[in-house]
Amino acid sequence: MGLFDRFKQKRNAKPDFSEIDSNEKAIELTNQGVLRPLYLMPLRFNGEESARNRLFVPPVVVEIKDRYDNMVEDLLRQHKINGYACTPEYKGKSFIPSKLTIVAGKDGNDVFTENINIW
Repeated sequence: MGLFDRFKQKRNAKPDFSEIDSNEKAIELTNQGVLRPLYLMPLRFNGEESARNRLFVPPVVVEIKDRYDNMVEDLLRQHKINGYACTPEYKGKSFIPSKLTIVAGKDGNDVFTENINIW
C-alpha cells in the first residue's frame, strides 16, 4: 500500500459511532469538537432547548440541516407548509443517529423531504 492509498482510505472512510452508547460518551466527543448539538425542532421554529430535542452529530450535519431548515423556512413564509418533523434513525445501541429525515408538509401532504445520512 502506497502513501497515497492511505490518504485515499482516510478520505473515503465513513465515521463509525457504534461505540458511542451513552449520553456521557456523546458529550465527551462534543467537548473534543468531534460532535455538535443539533436540535430536531430548530430553536428558531420554537423548538425547546432541552435534552429530548437535542442530538449530537458531526458538525457538517448541523450545517446541512441548517441549510434544509432555511429552505423549510422559505416554504413556511410562502404558506406552502404548515407542518415539520425531523426524525432520527439509529444503528444498534449508538446514541448518535445514523440518519435524519426531514419532512415538511401542508395538511398531511409532504411538500419537502430530505435525508441526511450520517454514518
